[in-house]
Amino acid sequence: MNVRSNNKFLHWLLVIASLVIAAVGGFGCARTVTQVVTYGDQMVVEVTLRGTMDVYANSYFLVIGTGEAFKVPLPPPANPGYEFLEPGTTPLSQTPTMADYFTNYYYSWAGYVIVDTGGYNLVDGPFVINQTQPNSRESLASLGTISNKIKFNFRLSQIYGSNIPDTIYFDFVTVKWPAGAMKTAADHLNSTNAYISKTAGSSLTVIDEEDQTVDAALDIEDCKVTIQ
Repeated sequence: MNVRSNNKFLHWLLVIASLVIAAVGGFGCARTVTQVVTYGDQMVVEVTLRGTMDVYANSYFLVIGTGEAFKVPLPPPANPGYEFLEPGTTPLSQTPTMADYFTNYYYSWAGYVIVDTGGYNLVDGPFVINQTQPNSRESLASLGTISNKIKFNFRLSQIYGSNIPDTIYFDFVTVKWPAGAMKTAADHLNSTNAYISKTAGSSLTVIDEEDQTVDAALDIEDCKVTIQ
């Protein structure tokens, strides 16, 4: 083989080798691609009660916290005299004071959904005592069919705005709502794992123990939350 033929052969050999190296390198890059995480903005809630929901005698709250340490007035005997009220509502008793409610509880609420005779309504925070304009309700849905299921959904951005935290902490509370008497919590999610990731597709069911001392319309059996 003459010199010219040798040079041509070496040229094509180098071309083929370069193509092989590029192909192997391409496969290597494909293996190191990081999967993109999708975050959801829709929170879907389904609560099961032991009995049929009664909005004429009770109210139902999903409270969303600003963080892990958020608090709500608990059912007796853990409740030291606090009613379960919407922020800004005047307590029946002056002890604890309105300021105590904000200092101990409302400061840690990012927002809440209330279910009562007015349907499903969302109220976003922050909640500040003596603010010039009280936080207003935003309608999510009418009551619809009444059963032992409480179902609703809302956008997390309605509460958090554009800064939705990685983890959403929540509690669901049933409240006795007698006319002219103290409105106290009857049941809530007695669990330390009532939180969920904002990653789309996240789903959590919190099981609550049955309590025969609580009226069936106030007794929570479970609460399922899904992020979409």
